[in-house]
Amino acid sequence: MKQIVSLSGGKDSTAMLLMMLERGEQIDDIVFFDWGVEYPEMYEHLLKLEEHIQRPITRLYPKYSFAYYRNEYVLVKGEHKGQIGYGLPHAKARWCTGIKRNAIGKYVGRRTIQCIGYCSQETRRATYPSYHRYPLLEWRVHSTQALEYCRSRGFDWGGLYKIYPRVSCRCCPFSRKY
Repeated sequence: MKQIVSLSGGKDSTAMLLMMLERGEQIDDIVFFDWGVEYPEMYEHLLKLEEHIQRPITRLYPKYSFAYYRNEYVLVKGEHKGQIGYGLPHAKARWCTGIKRNAIGKYVGRRTIQCIGYCSQETRRATYPSYHRYPLLEWRVHSTQALEYCRSRGFDWGGLYKIYPRVSCRCCPFSRKY
């Protein structure tokens, strides 16, 4: 089976990718979903990462822009059928994550294992479908260890982790400053 790394670009998925490479694990593709609303430092990080690992990162893009889904997309089913725009994502309605997961799933196909960078304290997020693998959980790597590991290899995201506990899209409800 093929094995791909689902890369958000943050400390956890970056650490997972680097650890997998150092361990000589099979990686058939590295996939990053780009909403176009990342911090500029994230795009710089991805270029630096590609240079470091000497491999390309496949970038996937949504069918429509983030702004279109947020403000103009007409919902076609469910209790909000007919509503215009999803609005900003929030903790209980992360529509952007669903679109991202669907796009990655469609790209990689059925006979592929997706490696996802959930850390040891995120066991509740790991749903364990047969096509997902969580190497950092397997190796019991905590998020603080993942960040230190990345920093020890020269990755600093332009200082974003000095400001935010999570580095995601700029509008992610989980990337706010505590």
